[in-house]
Amino acid sequence: MTEDAGQPRICEYRRCGAPLPPAVGRGSRARFCQDGKTWGRRNLSCRDAEAVLSDAESLRESDTELDDTAVTALAGQVDRVLEPARGLVETLTTLRHQLEATTAAALAERDAALAEADDDRRRRGLAEAEAAQARDVADEATRTAADAEKEKAAALRERDDDRAARRAAMQEQQRAEGQLAAVRDELGRVAERADATAALAGERAAVIATLTAELAAARGALDDERERGQAAAARADSAEARAETTTARLDAAETRAEAAEARAEAAAGRLDAAREELSRAATAHQAALEQARAAGDRRLAEVQAAHEQTVRSMHETTTNLGAELRACAGRADNAERALARTLAVLREADVSVPEDVAAMLK
Repeated sequence: MTEDAGQPRICEYRRCGAPLPPAVGRGSRARFCQDGKTWGRRNLSCRDAEAVLSDAESLRESDTELDDTAVTALAGQVDRVLEPARGLVETLTTLRHQLEATTAAALAERDAALAEADDDRRRRGLAEAEAAQARDVADEATRTAADAEKEKAAALRERDDDRAARRAAMQEQQRAEGQLAAVRDELGRVAERADATAALAGERAAVIATLTAELAAARGALDDERERGQAAAARADSAEARAETTTARLDAAETRAEAAEARAEAAAGRLDAAREELSRAATAHQAALEQARAAGDRRLAEVQAAHEQTVRSMHETTTNLGAELRACAGRADNAERALARTLAVLREADVSVPEDVAAMLK
């Protein structure tokens, strides 16, 4: 609006109409009061009061309540304010589902690794139990071998005793045979003397009688020596039988000792096999643990990296959404202030507003 210099002008706010200072020079002229005058409880200037009053009149003159420009603009502002919040909620929900899925997968892998470690520990326990059983068998075989060695030593001692008894019997038999030979020699000599005496029968009858008595005594002694020789032979046979029995027992003890040694060797072989199996199981268990630990570390690193990336993305998204939300909140505050000013002006102007619009403005 352009006016000539010196022409009187008044404030364009319809409820003011105060004169304005005359325009000086060219350029835009003030259309409202510039003296700080305010109106209503919200202390609106003449410019703001006229704008609110114009908006109220436009609302009043509108025939379509839902298509009103102010209401539509307000609804659009409300939708724009709520839309980023909905997007933020959807984004956070998606991120939460992703984190829950990642966490569930990591927990499942951890449970699988723990189950595999438990299985390895169970196999190692079985191998240790088998090794302990093999050690018990080896100890039993060792004790059996020791007992067999003791029996063998006892049999050897008994055999030595039997051999000593046999040697004593043989010596006694030899002594008896020597005595028998001496008696036989003596008998021969007596026979020779008897022959000589027979030649001299007439002369030595008394000698013959004496020699006959000596011969009878010698024969008795010979019979006694024969009996002693037979007894010595019987004792020698008995000693030989005992020696044979002792030898048989010694052979049986040696057989048992050999069997015990074989069992001990078999037990030692089983023990070595069990130790090798235990070593292999321990190696496999250690390798499985290392592999599971490495896989867990890799998976943990991947999960941490994904989590960090997700957190960074969430932080960026949250920052952007926060900025948008603050901008929308600012626009909503501006719209709310404008609506408040409009409502205040309408109340001051006692302008009637449709009920639906009044309900939306509350």
